[in-house]
Amino acid sequence: MDFSENGRLKNMLILLLAGAGLAIAQFIMVRDFVTILYGEEVVITLVTAAFFAGLSIGYLVSMRISVPVFKALFAGSVFLHLTFPFSYRYLAAWMDNAGVKGYGFLTLLFIYAFIFSAMFSAILPRLVHTGDEESHENNLKTFYTAEVIGFLIGFICIGLTWNRTLLPLILIYWVIVGILIHLILNSRLLLAAYTVIALTVVFNFEQFDYGSSSKLYRDKHGIKGANVLYSVNSPYQKVEVVKGADGTLYLYLDGLLNLNSSDLKDLNYFLAELPAMLVKPEKTLIVGNGTLSSVKKVSLYSGETVSVELDASVINAGYKFYTPPEKLAGLKNWSLHNDDGKHFLKKYNGVLNLIIMDVPSPLTVQEAYLHTKEFYALAKEKLAENGVISVQLSGELQRNNRTPARITAALKTVFRDVVVVYSPQADRGFAYASQKMPFSIHDYLDIAWKYDPKIGVYNPKRLHWFIEKAEPLSVDHMEVVLRRGMERFMDRYFD
Repeated sequence: MDFSENGRLKNMLILLLAGAGLAIAQFIMVRDFVTILYGEEVVITLVTAAFFAGLSIGYLVSMRISVPVFKALFAGSVFLHLTFPFSYRYLAAWMDNAGVKGYGFLTLLFIYAFIFSAMFSAILPRLVHTGDEESHENNLKTFYTAEVIGFLIGFICIGLTWNRTLLPLILIYWVIVGILIHLILNSRLLLAAYTVIALTVVFNFEQFDYGSSSKLYRDKHGIKGANVLYSVNSPYQKVEVVKGADGTLYLYLDGLLNLNSSDLKDLNYFLAELPAMLVKPEKTLIVGNGTLSSVKKVSLYSGETVSVELDASVINAGYKFYTPPEKLAGLKNWSLHNDDGKHFLKKYNGVLNLIIMDVPSPLTVQEAYLHTKEFYALAKEKLAENGVISVQLSGELQRNNRTPARITAALKTVFRDVVVVYSPQADRGFAYASQKMPFSIHDYLDIAWKYDPKIGVYNPKRLHWFIEKAEPLSVDHMEVVLRRGMERFMDRYFD
């Protein structure tokens, strides 16, 4: 097919659809590859760069191939798009089993980024060069505008399918590809074959979608008998709940383990329940804890408990798999707000006695902000003088410039009293900070030793020795996000 034979409106429609398909392909592919490679900030950057590199190559080679070659490549690629996103999950699992790492995974990333973006990006240059040379500039303005509008339409479709399974968005995507087959190739036989295969996949979509993700968690994450029970794309991340053979429920956010049901009890005890027992707060704010698993315990000791969780999909997963709504139905002193933690805290007008920071480790910029001295300064403004903020340190505090030390240093910059403990049973450290700590270390240990006899408390008078080499985590010093991400990426794929 020669695009010059088309009418202008038909070519604009082709580009409108190509732009929409490109937006959807970008969203799905970036989310999936971030999940496959584990979602640190450095991985998100790498995956996005790979997609746009594939896009650029599509633009570059478009006019260097003949019409018959373009048609053949387009016809072949549309059927590859029907394997999207299952095929690269299976391939990633196979590569991991085969011991392929490093450059092999990067090659996988590039090839799929090229396949799923080049088909759409190659259309614009060919359309621009229809007609005589004098019309090329006008074509570029008109057709590029049509593609951009299509791209925006694609994002609207993505927004309409937030917090749902992938099927509605995939249906839109495959319909777009089907219409492009008709408009570009004008082959009824090809369209009929595409439609039959697409419908077959749609009717078995959950098996392919959850099956490919389950294999990825079994083979790449090493979860024996992994079975994906919940997989949703929220505006912020991909949220998945995976059940292991032993019944353990794992919550993954962009391919990073957020928590598992086996460790949840220990985490909730030291981060939320124990400080609530000691402080006996009039008002408590829980930032995060989308599983809502600590709410009931905290509410027993708190006059009023407020939960703030940004991601509605995490809350839905919490209700469905960790804390059924009926367990919280009788709590009259608890309320839930779907909001950003820092935004909620900034507009909050009351005085808090306890803030529980149940948020992920600082592996992305958004998460890292909730561990900065600027955020802790905001928390201090909202806390009573003897109010306490409770933080998990993502590891054991040591004398270095790593994450636990940097979080502790940020707390110490803002608050006068900081108590740091390490629980071998929970396998992590915890910090409690206040302007006037309402409990003593002896009070803490009297209760904590009954739960974990091996728990240790860092001597407050020696705490400065542990953090003197640490740069307090702050808005201006978030390089730990990229550094940790790069270290984890290199260790994982390049030994």
